[in-house]
Amino acid sequence: MAKTIKNFIVSFVTAFFTKWLEDFFIFVGVAVIVINTYLITTVDVNIIAGNYLLGLILIILGVVLAKQ
Repeated sequence: MAKTIKNFIVSFVTAFFTKWLEDFFIFVGVAVIVINTYLITTVDVNIIAGNYLLGLILIILGVVLAKQ
């Protein structure tokens, strides 16, 4: 039973890092940008700018990983 669980975890992590990581980065980047768009009036400007930059970097990283 433990070996089966270990094999499942190893295969899931391997599949995540080889197939889904770029999609995850792009999704999180878009989500950060969308959430920041709704928080413009309630959060300081420097935090908003940093979060937009984070979203942009995540999207670019996801696209670069998808191109490989």
